[in-house]
Amino acid sequence: MLYIEKEGLPNDINSKIIELSKSEKWKSISEDDTTAIRNAFDNDFPKNEAKEILLHEQHGICAYCMRRIRMDNHSRVEHLVPLSKNKDMAIDYNNMLGVCDGGEKVTGNQGHILCCDAHKKETEIMISPLNKVQMNKIAYDSEGKIYTKPKDEDMERDINEVLLLNGIQKKDGTVRDTSTELLKGRKDAYDRARKMMVALNIKGKCTSATLKKIMDELYNREERDEFVGVQLYYFKKHYNSLIRRGM
Repeated sequence: MLYIEKEGLPNDINSKIIELSKSEKWKSISEDDTTAIRNAFDNDFPKNEAKEILLHEQHGICAYCMRRIRMDNHSRVEHLVPLSKNKDMAIDYNNMLGVCDGGEKVTGNQGHILCCDAHKKETEIMISPLNKVQMNKIAYDSEGKIYTKPKDEDMERDINEVLLLNGIQKKDGTVRDTSTELLKGRKDAYDRARKMMVALNIKGKCTSATLKKIMDELYNREERDEFVGVQLYYFKKHYNSLIRRGM
């Protein structure tokens, strides 16, 4: 999970949303008529245009799990505050994220452990990729587990119980990965970063300047690598260590 900085909407799309919000059809929908609100969002809101901008500002990765998302039926527009909880925020672009399908369309032997919005559904969460302070607490271990440092129990509850980003822990203590293999994907990303560090050390090029260049390149790609937050976390940890040592 990475901090997402909203870019804002072009004037033409923003005008369509304002027009919808002022329409008699929208005004006539009651606050608790979730079906009507959803129909209006699906049919009258410029959903595809908004989705395209979401994918661009998120550099092609899911706001929650960092898997690749594209303009297809494997991605969707997610409401951070659920559409069923707040009518006004149902058409507020600043309440929207681009997310994956959470494994709903996965076939094969992975099982059917959903994640992200597919598991969250209409649950309200306090963790937000739009909150920079929160995102600075996100950490990863060598097994691909996502956690918080310093520990934030509310954030970890959302991570583990609502978004299910760490799969399911079984009674015997083992973990069953999600249908989308999030733990495996993050572990692989962690291993790639570690191997790169080993190579830099062997070549005598492991300096703070080198790591800063690597982090900037990873972060600024138009289409970021899947699970890039893991690599950025790993390199930043070592970068800070080198800075403290004057390297």
